[in-house]
Amino acid sequence: MEVKQMKIIGLTGGSGTGKGTVAARMRSLGAGWVDADAVYRGLCAENREMLDALDAAFGGVTDENGALDRPKLAKIVFSDPERLAELNRITTPYIRAASLAAIRAQSACPVVLYDAPTLFEAGADDFCDAVIAVLAPHDTRVSRIIERDGLSNEAARARIDAQPNDMFYREKCDFIIENNGDLDMLYRDTDALYSQLIK
Repeated sequence: MEVKQMKIIGLTGGSGTGKGTVAARMRSLGAGWVDADAVYRGLCAENREMLDALDAAFGGVTDENGALDRPKLAKIVFSDPERLAELNRITTPYIRAASLAAIRAQSACPVVLYDAPTLFEAGADDFCDAVIAVLAPHDTRVSRIIERDGLSNEAARARIDAQPNDMFYREKCDFIIENNGDLDMLYRDTDALYSQLIK
């Protein structure tokens, strides 16, 4: 009997597009799932080597328990592109290694989704067999972010405007799922794509 090799499928797109809904649907169909943000949160809590490197680079960004003070670090890096690039330079190798280990741990699944908002920026597309982007209309995304994260209209729009536009994803991704707010249609499109991926 031929053993089918697991496929690693990148899942990306901006805030409020519905990546989580697509991931949950594919997981219900049998896909594995690794969330890059969750991997990073785990590293921030327990990877001493990475935390020491961040402390050295940004000066005292861990709390009295040795865990990363994420709000403090965010204040330093998000208004300064050079410091943000430095943060990414330090954390990306750790996130990559931990993500690949988590993906390999799910090798029994025919497809493992690697859910990463900054997949291309981190260079993680190079270990994916294909990449899916979930896109949604701008105003739909704004209202979803306001509802989900409790942000103001201005803050929600600023978050979206700071992220790559739809054309970025259309040019780089192998598959696009359009999420226009019709859940039945989103499920149909997701199911059809999943069938295609496991062939």
